[in-house]
Amino acid sequence: MTPYAQMLAVQLRPEAQATYAYEYHRYSKDPTLAFVLTLLLGIVGGESYYLGNYVRGVLMSFALLSGVGLIVTIPLWIVRCFTIQNECEGYNDYVAYLLALRYWPQRTESTEQPPAPPESPMPTTRTRPNVGGLPMTVVRR
Repeated sequence: MTPYAQMLAVQLRPEAQATYAYEYHRYSKDPTLAFVLTLLLGIVGGESYYLGNYVRGVLMSFALLSGVGLIVTIPLWIVRCFTIQNECEGYNDYVAYLLALRYWPQRTESTEQPPAPPESPMPTTRTRPNVGGLPMTVVRR
């Protein structure tokens, strides 16, 4: 569990903490497995499929198969080997935030607001993909 996920777990209702921990471990991604996938299948975007970024995976696969692979995918693969673990932790923080919103106590005037979402490792101009398999969606207001 990342430190951000642990911070959120402490602030949840006591009866919801076990369910939160179970669902976090169910939906979170393993940074070690993501790194191994990057080393073995990173040239075709294998780690992108694992993290749920299918568009990036398809584009990297297409770029490699179209002959642009030496110019585009090999440098991206090398950079990705150094950045995949931070991206995986960012993904896990996002999952923790979505799950914490589900189990956060009902808001009243006397209770405090939930913490702000974690900083995104991706540029802010790009919208985050929907986390596949999560039991809820978040509506931003």
